[in-house]
Amino acid sequence: MTWLVKLIMFICIVPSVIAMYALAFPASPEKKKMIFGVRNNPKFFEGDTAKKTKDIIASCRKGGLIITVLVCLASIVLLALPANGVTMVAWIVLVFALFLVSVPYAKGNTELKNLKKELGITKSGVVYTDLTNTNVVHSLKMPWLILPNAIALAATIGALLIDLGVIGITPAAGQYALTAMSLSFLFIAVLLIPLAIMMDNARNMVISRDSNVNANYSRAKKKTWADLFTAMSWANALFLVGFAILLVFVNNDIVMLCGLLAYMVIIFTIVFIGIANQKAVENRYDRDTDFELQDDDDNWVLGMFYYNPNDTRLNVEKRLGYGGTVNIAHPAGKVIMIASLLLVVFSIVLIIWLAATGQINETNLISVPGLS
Repeated sequence: MTWLVKLIMFICIVPSVIAMYALAFPASPEKKKMIFGVRNNPKFFEGDTAKKTKDIIASCRKGGLIITVLVCLASIVLLALPANGVTMVAWIVLVFALFLVSVPYAKGNTELKNLKKELGITKSGVVYTDLTNTNVVHSLKMPWLILPNAIALAATIGALLIDLGVIGITPAAGQYALTAMSLSFLFIAVLLIPLAIMMDNARNMVISRDSNVNANYSRAKKKTWADLFTAMSWANALFLVGFAILLVFVNNDIVMLCGLLAYMVIIFTIVFIGIANQKAVENRYDRDTDFELQDDDDNWVLGMFYYNPNDTRLNVEKRLGYGGTVNIAHPAGKVIMIASLLLVVFSIVLIIWLAATGQINETNLISVPGLS
Protein backbone atom coordinates (compact mmCIF):
# COMPACT_ATOMS: atom_id res chain seq x y z
CA MET A 1 0.00 0.00 0.00
CA THR A 2 1.45 3.35 -0.95
CA TRP A 3 1.31 6.68 0.84
CA LEU A 4 -1.14 7.84 -1.84
CA VAL A 5 -3.69 5.15 -1.07
CA LYS A 6 -3.30 5.69 2.69
CA LEU A 7 -3.85 9.41 2.27
CA ILE A 8 -6.96 8.85 0.14
CA MET A 9 -8.38 6.48 2.77
CA PHE A 10 -7.66 9.03 5.50
CA ILE A 11 -9.31 11.85 3.56
CA CYS A 12 -12.39 9.70 2.93
CA ILE A 13 -12.83 8.28 6.43
CA VAL A 14 -12.21 11.26 8.72
CA PRO A 15 -14.66 13.74 7.11
CA SER A 16 -17.22 10.94 6.74
CA VAL A 17 -17.22 9.98 10.41
CA ILE A 18 -17.39 13.64 11.47
CA ALA A 19 -20.33 14.24 9.11
CA MET A 20 -22.11 11.13 10.42
CA TYR A 21 -21.70 12.34 14.00
CA ALA A 22 -23.02 15.80 13.09
CA LEU A 23 -26.10 14.30 11.40
CA ALA A 24 -26.85 11.77 14.14
CA PHE A 25 -26.22 14.10 17.07
CA PRO A 26 -27.11 17.67 16.03
CA ALA A 27 -26.82 20.63 18.35
CA SER A 28 -30.05 21.68 20.10
CA PRO A 29 -31.93 18.41 19.38
CA GLU A 30 -34.94 19.73 21.31
CA LYS A 31 -35.56 22.06 18.36
CA LYS A 32 -35.51 19.25 15.80
CA LYS A 33 -38.52 17.44 14.39
CA MET A 34 -36.90 14.11 15.25
CA ILE A 35 -34.61 13.07 18.10
CA PHE A 36 -32.70 9.85 17.38
CA GLY A 37 -35.38 8.93 14.87
CA VAL A 38 -38.22 9.45 17.38
CA ARG A 39 -40.82 12.12 16.69
CA ASN A 40 -40.19 15.03 19.04
CA ASN A 41 -42.88 15.79 21.58
CA PRO A 42 -43.30 18.76 23.97
CA LYS A 43 -43.82 16.30 26.86
CA PHE A 44 -40.18 15.24 26.53
CA PHE A 45 -39.15 18.61 27.93
CA GLU A 46 -41.78 19.16 30.59
CA GLY A 47 -41.22 18.87 34.34
CA ASP A 48 -39.12 15.97 35.66
CA THR A 49 -39.18 14.30 32.25
CA ALA A 50 -36.95 17.02 30.81
CA LYS A 51 -33.99 15.76 32.88
CA LYS A 52 -34.52 12.18 31.69
CA THR A 53 -34.64 13.32 28.08
CA LYS A 54 -31.56 15.50 28.42
CA ASP A 55 -29.66 12.68 30.15
CA ILE A 56 -30.49 10.29 27.29
CA ILE A 57 -29.38 12.85 24.71
CA ALA A 58 -26.17 13.69 26.59
CA SER A 59 -25.24 10.03 27.13
CA CYS A 60 -25.77 9.11 23.48
CA ARG A 61 -23.96 12.20 22.22
CA LYS A 62 -21.00 11.30 24.43
CA GLY A 63 -20.97 7.75 23.07
CA GLY A 64 -21.10 9.01 19.50
CA LEU A 65 -18.31 11.50 20.17
CA ILE A 66 -16.06 8.83 21.68
CA ILE A 67 -16.51 6.57 18.65
CA THR A 68 -15.87 9.49 16.28
CA VAL A 69 -12.65 10.44 18.09
CA LEU A 70 -11.45 6.81 18.15
CA VAL A 71 -12.02 6.42 14.42
CA CYS A 72 -10.15 9.66 13.73
CA LEU A 73 -7.26 8.61 15.99
CA ALA A 74 -7.12 5.17 14.37
CA SER A 75 -6.94 6.86 10.96
CA ILE A 76 -4.00 9.00 12.11
CA VAL A 77 -2.18 5.93 13.48
CA LEU A 78 -2.73 3.91 10.29
CA LEU A 79 -1.52 6.87 8.23
CA ALA A 80 1.78 6.78 10.14
CA LEU A 81 2.24 2.99 10.12
CA PRO A 82 4.31 1.19 7.45
CA ALA A 83 2.44 -0.02 4.37
CA ASN A 84 1.61 -3.73 4.41
CA GLY A 85 -1.27 -6.16 4.13
CA VAL A 86 -2.22 -5.89 7.79
CA THR A 87 -2.62 -2.12 7.64
CA MET A 88 -4.71 -2.43 4.48
CA VAL A 89 -7.07 -4.84 6.23
CA ALA A 90 -7.17 -2.39 9.15
CA TRP A 91 -8.11 0.47 6.82
CA ILE A 92 -10.97 -1.55 5.33
CA VAL A 93 -12.17 -2.61 8.78
CA LEU A 94 -12.10 1.07 9.74
CA VAL A 95 -14.44 1.83 6.83
CA PHE A 96 -16.99 -0.56 8.33
CA ALA A 97 -16.29 0.91 11.78
CA LEU A 98 -17.77 4.19 10.55
CA PHE A 99 -21.20 2.69 11.12
CA LEU A 100 -20.46 2.23 14.82
CA VAL A 101 -21.48 5.87 15.19
CA SER A 102 -25.05 4.68 14.68
CA VAL A 103 -24.88 2.43 17.77
CA PRO A 104 -25.43 5.21 20.36
CA TYR A 105 -28.02 6.68 17.96
CA ALA A 106 -29.90 3.37 18.07
CA LYS A 107 -29.54 3.31 21.86
CA GLY A 108 -31.09 6.78 22.08
CA ASN A 109 -33.91 5.69 19.78
CA THR A 110 -34.74 2.72 22.02
CA GLU A 111 -34.60 4.75 25.24
CA LEU A 112 -36.81 7.53 23.88
CA LYS A 113 -39.38 4.98 22.70
CA ASN A 114 -39.42 3.51 26.19
CA LEU A 115 -39.81 7.01 27.62
CA LYS A 116 -42.82 7.55 25.33
CA LYS A 117 -44.44 4.44 26.77
CA GLU A 118 -43.77 5.65 30.32
CA LEU A 119 -45.42 8.97 29.50
CA GLY A 120 -48.30 7.30 27.68
CA ILE A 121 -47.57 9.23 24.50
CA THR A 122 -49.60 7.63 21.76
CA LYS A 123 -51.19 9.10 18.72
CA SER A 124 -53.64 7.09 16.71
CA GLY A 125 -54.71 8.12 13.28
CA VAL A 126 -54.54 7.26 9.63
CA VAL A 127 -51.90 7.71 7.00
CA TYR A 128 -53.16 10.37 4.63
CA THR A 129 -52.63 10.08 0.90
CA ASP A 130 -53.32 12.96 -1.46
CA LEU A 131 -54.78 11.28 -4.56
CA THR A 132 -55.30 14.51 -6.50
CA ASN A 133 -51.76 14.65 -7.88
CA THR A 134 -50.70 11.02 -7.53
CA ASN A 135 -48.09 10.06 -10.18
CA VAL A 136 -48.31 13.54 -11.70
CA VAL A 137 -45.54 15.47 -9.97
CA HIS A 138 -42.11 14.71 -11.44
CA SER A 139 -38.99 16.84 -11.87
CA LEU A 140 -36.36 14.49 -13.29
CA LYS A 141 -35.45 15.11 -16.94
CA MET A 142 -34.17 11.73 -18.05
CA PRO A 143 -32.17 12.92 -21.13
CA TRP A 144 -30.02 15.12 -18.87
CA LEU A 145 -29.36 12.09 -16.65
CA ILE A 146 -28.80 9.55 -19.43
CA LEU A 147 -26.46 11.70 -21.54
CA PRO A 148 -23.59 12.00 -18.99
CA ASN A 149 -23.88 8.31 -18.17
CA ALA A 150 -23.73 7.46 -21.87
CA ILE A 151 -20.54 9.53 -22.04
CA ALA A 152 -19.18 7.58 -19.06
CA LEU A 153 -19.99 4.29 -20.78
CA ALA A 154 -18.37 5.40 -24.04
CA ALA A 155 -15.25 6.53 -22.19
CA THR A 156 -15.02 3.19 -20.38
CA ILE A 157 -15.33 1.26 -23.64
CA GLY A 158 -12.63 3.49 -25.13
CA ALA A 159 -10.36 2.81 -22.14
CA LEU A 160 -10.84 -0.94 -22.53
CA LEU A 161 -10.04 -0.78 -26.25
CA ILE A 162 -6.85 1.16 -25.47
CA ASP A 163 -5.78 -1.37 -22.83
CA LEU A 164 -6.52 -4.27 -25.21
CA GLY A 165 -4.40 -2.64 -27.90
CA VAL A 166 -7.28 -2.15 -30.33
CA ILE A 167 -6.61 1.57 -30.26
CA GLY A 168 -2.94 2.23 -30.89
CA ILE A 169 -2.20 4.28 -27.75
CA THR A 170 0.09 3.21 -24.91
CA PRO A 171 -1.16 4.76 -21.65
CA ALA A 172 1.55 6.12 -19.36
CA ALA A 173 -0.12 4.62 -16.28
CA GLY A 174 0.33 1.07 -17.55
CA GLN A 175 -1.91 -1.68 -18.83
CA TYR A 176 -5.45 -1.92 -17.45
CA ALA A 177 -4.99 1.06 -15.10
CA LEU A 178 -7.16 3.04 -17.51
CA THR A 179 -9.89 0.39 -17.56
CA ALA A 180 -9.85 -0.09 -13.77
CA MET A 181 -10.23 3.63 -13.16
CA SER A 182 -12.98 3.98 -15.78
CA LEU A 183 -14.97 1.05 -14.38
CA SER A 184 -14.92 2.59 -10.89
CA PHE A 185 -16.43 5.82 -12.23
CA LEU A 186 -18.89 3.88 -14.42
CA PHE A 187 -20.10 1.94 -11.37
CA ILE A 188 -21.02 5.23 -9.70
CA ALA A 189 -22.74 6.39 -12.89
CA VAL A 190 -24.86 3.24 -13.10
CA LEU A 191 -25.77 3.49 -9.41
CA LEU A 192 -27.06 7.06 -9.75
CA ILE A 193 -29.72 6.24 -12.36
CA PRO A 194 -32.02 3.96 -10.27
CA LEU A 195 -31.54 6.19 -7.23
CA ALA A 196 -32.65 9.25 -9.22
CA ILE A 197 -35.66 7.45 -10.68
CA MET A 198 -36.68 6.08 -7.27
CA MET A 199 -36.60 9.52 -5.65
CA ASP A 200 -38.49 11.10 -8.56
CA ASN A 201 -41.23 8.46 -8.34
CA ALA A 202 -41.69 8.77 -4.59
CA ARG A 203 -45.27 9.26 -3.46
CA ASN A 204 -46.18 12.90 -2.84
CA MET A 205 -45.89 13.85 0.81
CA VAL A 206 -48.92 15.23 2.61
CA ILE A 207 -48.17 18.35 4.65
CA SER A 208 -51.41 20.23 4.12
CA ARG A 209 -55.10 19.78 3.44
CA ASP A 210 -54.55 21.80 0.26
CA SER A 211 -53.61 19.48 -2.64
CA ASN A 212 -51.89 22.33 -4.47
CA VAL A 213 -49.59 22.93 -1.51
CA ASN A 214 -48.76 19.22 -1.40
CA ALA A 215 -48.05 19.17 -5.13
CA ASN A 216 -45.83 22.26 -5.01
CA TYR A 217 -43.96 20.94 -1.99
CA SER A 218 -43.35 17.56 -3.63
CA ARG A 219 -42.33 19.21 -6.89
CA ALA A 220 -39.80 21.43 -5.11
CA LYS A 221 -38.37 18.49 -3.12
CA LYS A 222 -38.09 16.32 -6.21
CA LYS A 223 -36.42 19.11 -8.16
CA THR A 224 -33.66 19.36 -5.57
CA TRP A 225 -33.09 15.62 -5.90
CA ALA A 226 -33.20 15.74 -9.70
CA ASP A 227 -30.67 18.59 -9.74
CA LEU A 228 -28.45 16.71 -7.29
CA PHE A 229 -28.33 13.46 -9.26
CA THR A 230 -27.96 15.25 -12.60
CA ALA A 231 -25.07 17.37 -11.32
CA MET A 232 -23.36 14.32 -9.81
CA SER A 233 -23.78 12.40 -13.08
CA TRP A 234 -22.20 15.20 -15.11
CA ALA A 235 -19.35 15.65 -12.62
CA ASN A 236 -18.72 11.91 -12.61
CA ALA A 237 -18.73 11.62 -16.42
CA LEU A 238 -16.50 14.64 -16.98
CA PHE A 239 -13.99 13.43 -14.40
CA LEU A 240 -14.00 9.99 -15.97
CA VAL A 241 -13.08 11.48 -19.34
CA GLY A 242 -10.55 13.85 -17.77
CA PHE A 243 -8.90 11.11 -15.73
CA ALA A 244 -8.76 8.78 -18.72
CA ILE A 245 -6.93 11.42 -20.73
CA LEU A 246 -4.65 12.08 -17.74
CA LEU A 247 -3.66 8.40 -17.43
CA VAL A 248 -2.79 8.26 -21.11
CA PHE A 249 -0.11 10.93 -20.73
CA VAL A 250 0.79 11.03 -17.02
CA ASN A 251 1.99 8.50 -14.45
CA ASN A 252 2.49 10.63 -11.35
CA ASP A 253 1.14 10.00 -7.86
CA ILE A 254 0.91 13.69 -6.99
CA VAL A 255 -1.14 14.45 -10.09
CA MET A 256 -3.40 11.48 -9.37
CA LEU A 257 -3.92 12.56 -5.78
CA CYS A 258 -4.76 16.12 -6.77
CA GLY A 259 -7.25 14.84 -9.34
CA LEU A 260 -8.97 12.53 -6.84
CA LEU A 261 -9.12 15.28 -4.23
CA ALA A 262 -10.67 17.65 -6.75
CA TYR A 263 -13.27 15.00 -7.61
CA MET A 264 -14.14 14.47 -3.95
CA VAL A 265 -14.39 18.21 -3.29
CA ILE A 266 -16.77 18.68 -6.22
CA ILE A 267 -18.97 15.71 -5.23
CA PHE A 268 -19.14 16.83 -1.59
CA THR A 269 -19.93 20.39 -2.72
CA ILE A 270 -22.80 19.11 -4.87
CA VAL A 271 -24.15 17.09 -1.94
CA PHE A 272 -23.91 20.03 0.47
CA ILE A 273 -25.72 22.28 -2.02
CA GLY A 274 -28.42 19.61 -2.35
CA ILE A 275 -28.81 19.44 1.43
CA ALA A 276 -29.03 23.24 1.63
CA ASN A 277 -31.71 23.26 -1.07
CA GLN A 278 -33.66 20.58 0.81
CA LYS A 279 -33.57 22.69 3.96
CA ALA A 280 -34.66 25.75 2.00
CA VAL A 281 -37.71 23.86 0.72
CA GLU A 282 -38.60 22.74 4.25
CA ASN A 283 -38.31 26.32 5.51
CA ARG A 284 -40.43 27.62 2.66
CA TYR A 285 -43.41 25.33 3.35
CA ASP A 286 -45.17 25.25 6.69
CA ARG A 287 -46.70 21.98 7.76
CA ASP A 288 -50.16 21.98 9.32
CA THR A 289 -49.33 21.42 12.97
CA ASP A 290 -52.78 20.03 13.69
CA PHE A 291 -52.64 17.77 10.66
CA GLU A 292 -50.11 15.24 11.85
CA LEU A 293 -49.72 11.81 10.37
CA GLN A 294 -50.08 8.80 12.61
CA ASP A 295 -47.24 8.13 15.03
CA ASP A 296 -45.12 5.57 13.16
CA ASP A 297 -42.05 5.58 15.41
CA ASP A 298 -42.48 1.85 16.04
CA ASN A 299 -42.16 1.22 12.31
CA TRP A 300 -38.63 2.64 12.39
CA VAL A 301 -36.36 -0.10 13.69
CA LEU A 302 -33.60 1.61 15.72
CA GLY A 303 -34.65 4.85 14.02
CA MET A 304 -32.85 3.81 10.81
CA PHE A 305 -34.74 0.98 9.10
CA TYR A 306 -38.34 1.41 8.00
CA TYR A 307 -40.55 -1.69 8.23
CA ASN A 308 -44.27 -1.17 7.66
CA PRO A 309 -46.29 -3.92 5.91
CA ASN A 310 -49.31 -1.57 5.80
CA ASP A 311 -47.43 1.05 3.77
CA THR A 312 -47.33 0.37 0.01
CA ARG A 313 -44.50 2.86 -0.58
CA LEU A 314 -41.11 1.46 -1.54
CA ASN A 315 -39.06 4.46 -0.48
CA VAL A 316 -39.63 6.94 2.33
CA GLU A 317 -37.75 9.91 3.69
CA LYS A 318 -34.89 9.04 6.05
CA ARG A 319 -34.89 9.91 9.72
CA LEU A 320 -31.11 9.74 9.97
CA GLY A 321 -29.40 12.00 7.46
CA TYR A 322 -30.92 13.19 4.20
CA GLY A 323 -32.51 11.39 1.33
CA GLY A 324 -34.65 8.29 1.18
CA THR A 325 -34.54 4.72 2.37
CA VAL A 326 -36.53 1.65 1.41
CA ASN A 327 -39.47 0.10 3.19
CA ILE A 328 -38.01 -3.33 3.93
CA ALA A 329 -41.52 -4.72 4.35
CA HIS A 330 -42.10 -4.03 0.64
CA PRO A 331 -41.25 -7.01 -1.65
CA ALA A 332 -38.71 -4.93 -3.59
CA GLY A 333 -37.38 -3.51 -0.32
CA LYS A 334 -36.70 -7.04 0.94
CA VAL A 335 -34.74 -7.83 -2.22
CA ILE A 336 -32.70 -4.63 -1.86
CA MET A 337 -31.99 -5.32 1.83
CA ILE A 338 -30.94 -8.94 1.22
CA ALA A 339 -28.74 -7.91 -1.72
CA SER A 340 -27.10 -5.21 0.42
CA LEU A 341 -26.43 -7.64 3.27
CA LEU A 342 -24.98 -10.21 0.88
CA LEU A 343 -22.71 -7.55 -0.60
CA VAL A 344 -21.41 -6.59 2.86
CA VAL A 345 -20.86 -10.23 3.84
CA PHE A 346 -19.11 -10.94 0.53
CA SER A 347 -16.83 -7.93 1.00
CA ILE A 348 -15.85 -9.02 4.52
CA VAL A 349 -15.25 -12.64 3.46
CA LEU A 350 -13.19 -11.47 0.47
CA ILE A 351 -11.00 -9.27 2.68
CA ILE A 352 -10.43 -12.10 5.16
CA TRP A 353 -9.62 -14.54 2.35
CA LEU A 354 -7.16 -12.16 0.69
CA ALA A 355 -5.44 -11.54 4.01
CA ALA A 356 -5.34 -15.24 4.95
CA THR A 357 -3.90 -16.29 1.59
CA GLY A 358 -1.29 -13.54 1.64
CA GLN A 359 -2.68 -11.83 -1.46
CA ILE A 360 -2.81 -8.51 0.34
CA ASN A 361 0.74 -7.36 0.78
CA GLU A 362 2.92 -4.37 0.14
CA THR A 363 3.85 -5.38 -3.38
CA ASN A 364 0.53 -6.51 -4.85
CA LEU A 365 -1.94 -4.57 -2.71
CA ILE A 366 -2.68 -2.15 -5.50
CA SER A 367 -2.77 -3.79 -8.89
CA VAL A 368 -3.20 -0.56 -10.80
CA PRO A 369 0.17 0.57 -12.15
CA GLY A 370 1.01 4.14 -11.28
CA LEU A 371 -0.44 3.79 -7.78
CA SER A 372 2.43 1.76 -6.33
